[in-house]
Amino acid sequence: EIGKCFRNEGIDRTHNPEFTMIEAYAAYWDYNDMMTFVEHLYEKIALNLFGETHFMVTRADNGEEVEINVKSPWKRLTMKDSVKEYANIDTDTLSDEQMRTMLKESGHVELGKLSKLSRGLLIAALFEVFVEPKLVQPHHIIDHPVETTVLCKPHRDLPKGEGSIVERFESFILGGEICNAYSELNDPVLQRELLEGQQKRRDSGDEEAAPLDEEFLEAICQGMPPTGGVGIGIDRLVMLFTNAHSIRDVLYFPWMKPLTTVESPAPAKK
Repeated sequence: EIGKCFRNEGIDRTHNPEFTMIEAYAAYWDYNDMMTFVEHLYEKIALNLFGETHFMVTRADNGEEVEINVKSPWKRLTMKDSVKEYANIDTDTLSDEQMRTMLKESGHVELGKLSKLSRGLLIAALFEVFVEPKLVQPHHIIDHPVETTVLCKPHRDLPKGEGSIVERFESFILGGEICNAYSELNDPVLQRELLEGQQKRRDSGDEEAAPLDEEFLEAICQGMPPTGGVGIGIDRLVMLFTNAHSIRDVLYFPWMKPLTTVESPAPAKK
């Protein structure tokens, strides 16, 4: 399904409150199948446009000309391994407070939020700050902390009872996210536990936490096969293949920041 999405978020080079997304689900697929699907989609588009899988683009952050190659397979790294490889940070050897200190010193995370971040969200924040800008060529970052999503299956290779890692991946090109995907959680009992935890966070003031959705839980109870799901931002896809530096360049009616108004001088008294 391709449709318009609306989110109450700020405007910047890659974000717009209204954007277009393709969302796809396939029964009896998992996140490995979805990684292959995303690779083949980008590879096919490049072949149709350029006759080859590599093409030149300009980096928006420094103006550097780089050659991007979307030929499959793309590099795959777990989130923890990507932080170790690209930031030289081994999260397994750090305490939560050490990670908070690193994020505080980076200046990229709101200080008021740091104390509320769980260990999984701290690892995700380290990735976002220190790794994401370095992912120029296509990458799949896989196996995220469970706190990053409540709709995803626990990793199949974890010991029973340990649900700290989920079968989720995000794909990145030119330092930006191009898609989000995972093996969908179809266990209604576990899904209720996770959503109830999210509702508690929401009640305590976390606006980004997911609300409890009884209709969704009932639908899973009625039966949901193993499923892979993906969401791909169409506007960002177009930005990549047209070498556009701002999402506003590929939208027909982009949201714009309001102009600063200047009050007119009061009329002179007669």
